[in-house]
Amino acid sequence: MSWDGAKLRTLTQERGLTLIKLADLLNVSRQTVNDWIKGQVPKGSHLIKLSTTLDINPGYFFPNEVSEQISVPMHRKRGVAKVTPTMEQDSKQMAKEYENLFRFAPSPGLVPILRINKRDEKSAIEMASQLRRLANIEADKPMDYKHCFNLLSNLKIIIIFCYFPNSVKGYAFYCKIYNHRVVFVDNDTNVLDLIFPLLHETIHAIRDENGIVSYDKEEEDFCDSVASDVQFPNEYVQLVYKTIYGRPKSHQINLLKDFSVENGHSIFGIAEQLKKLYPSFDLDVAGANANLKKEFPIVGDILFEDEDPKCYIQNLKNLTPLFFDIVSNQISNVTTRKIGEWLCLESSLDAKEVLDEWRRMIN
Repeated sequence: MSWDGAKLRTLTQERGLTLIKLADLLNVSRQTVNDWIKGQVPKGSHLIKLSTTLDINPGYFFPNEVSEQISVPMHRKRGVAKVTPTMEQDSKQMAKEYENLFRFAPSPGLVPILRINKRDEKSAIEMASQLRRLANIEADKPMDYKHCFNLLSNLKIIIIFCYFPNSVKGYAFYCKIYNHRVVFVDNDTNVLDLIFPLLHETIHAIRDENGIVSYDKEEEDFCDSVASDVQFPNEYVQLVYKTIYGRPKSHQINLLKDFSVENGHSIFGIAEQLKKLYPSFDLDVAGANANLKKEFPIVGDILFEDEDPKCYIQNLKNLTPLFFDIVSNQISNVTTRKIGEWLCLESSLDAKEVLDEWRRMIN
C-alpha cells in the first residue's frame, strides 16, 4: 500500500489550515504531522480521524489503491489538428487542477442521458430535436452561444472557462471528474467558433454512459451531424437558401453575413449546413467569415468585460451557474492562490479581490 504524504500538505494548504492547527485538531504533535508528510503511514485511528477532519476518503492518500477519477476522452480539435499523447497528457493535467474542487463537491446525482443506439442521420435529427427542446429555443432559430450555455446547464454539464496551453488544440473538451460531467472552454475562443465544438462536446457528455472513452471516427462523425442539426434546424437553413438562391455570389455572401450577425453564428457554419442539405451549393466564405469574427468577442472578453470583480463573478454565475455553485460551497476554505488557479485570474483580475467579493456576495 503506497502512502502519498505530500498530498496532506497540499490538502491542508487548500483548506487554509496550518500544520500546527491540523496537529491541534488531531491531538498529535507537529512532528507527527511532519512524519506523515514525509511518508510515514498514520496509525489506523489517526488515519480515520485525519480523514474525518479533512472530510476526505482515506483512499485519497493511497493513489495506487484507488480507481482513476479523471477521464479525458480526446474529441474534436481545431481544423486538421491531430490528437497526440502530449495533447492528451496536457488536457488531463488541466483537469487535475480541479481534482479537489470536485472531490469535495456534492454528488451530481442523476444526470440526463440521451440513449440512441443507431448512429445514422435519422437518429441525429431525433437527438438534435430533443436537445433543442431542452435549450428552450424556437424551432426555426439557430443556436447562439447563450443558448448553448443554457443547454449545458439544463443537462447538468459544468462549464469551466480557462486558457488552454498551445498543445491542446481545441476550443473545448469534455471530461469526467469524480463523476461530474465537465466541459472546458478556452477563453481565447471567438464565440462564433465556440458554438459547434461546444455542442459536439455536449453530445459526447450525454452519450458518455455508452462507454465512448477514446477516439472513434464513426462517433465523431455522428456527434458532428447532431451538433450541426442542433445549431441549424432545417427550417432556418431552408429560409436562408430561399433568400440567397439565384443571386450573384457576392450578394449571397453579404446576405449570409446579415443572417450571421442577426443570429450570432459563423458564416462558415451555415455554409456547411447549406452544402449538407443542398449538395450543389458551393460558395467560398472563408474571407467573409474571418472578417465577421472581428465583430464578435472572444469568451474572455465577455467574462472580463471590465476590471470590476463583482461584474466578473456575476458574468461567471450567469454563464456557468453549476460551476459557480460548486465554488461557492467551498469558498470559505479556499485560498487566494487556488481561486486564482481555478478561475485563471493571473493576468486578468486580482485573485484576492475576487475571493473577498465572492465571499461578500454569498454571505
